[in-house]
Amino acid sequence: MSKVFETNCLACKKRSDIFNYLTEDEISQIDCERVSIAYNAGEIIFKQGTPCHNFVCITSGLVKLYIEHENSHNIILGLARPVNYLYVPGAFIDHRHHYSAMACEDTTACLIDINTMKQLMSRNAEFASEFIVKISSQAIDLFEKISCYTQKHVFGRMAETLLYLYLKVYFDNPFELTISRQDLADLSGMTKESAIRVLKKFKDDDIISLDGNHLEIHNLPKLEAISKSG
Repeated sequence: MSKVFETNCLACKKRSDIFNYLTEDEISQIDCERVSIAYNAGEIIFKQGTPCHNFVCITSGLVKLYIEHENSHNIILGLARPVNYLYVPGAFIDHRHHYSAMACEDTTACLIDINTMKQLMSRNAEFASEFIVKISSQAIDLFEKISCYTQKHVFGRMAETLLYLYLKVYFDNPFELTISRQDLADLSGMTKESAIRVLKKFKDDDIISLDGNHLEIHNLPKLEAISKSG
């Protein structure tokens, strides 16, 4: 179960870099109004379709962002590590969450009221500009994922996913997976059965080794070539 804990924005070393564009008084305003929450692994941070009241800044842990479908086949949009804002476009349109967020590991996050963020953006042009840059970057990542889903076969998609985990999520090789096999499949846009089959092929070809959750990339150039060729 999630719980509240005490932090201080002015002294925090885990702040998002968009805070560099705020004055000390503006940071103090956020500090007075934000809430810091600790989530257990597997706990929902927010759910698709629910009212959107806060921006969420991940300060530790790992969070998966996913679109839910009635057939239980989810699409994982990405994984968020600290320090990363979970931008919520619905805050500016219909005040609803358009995807769900779940902690994959024990996670901490700061929640900031949407109205507070809107006030700061209306008063501080540099902060607003940097906020738009961050949203634009997130949109580009989403376009690239859609392109991967539509242009690449299952081997290319899985190679892309493993490179993403290595370069942008765990930052190490080998690494311990903190997501499930189903998450790997959802992140790659395929069924769990297809994901297991592709992983076995990669293991048989000595491109990777996978022992439980311990994954190591043995042949990075080969994996990159598969990702590029699709």
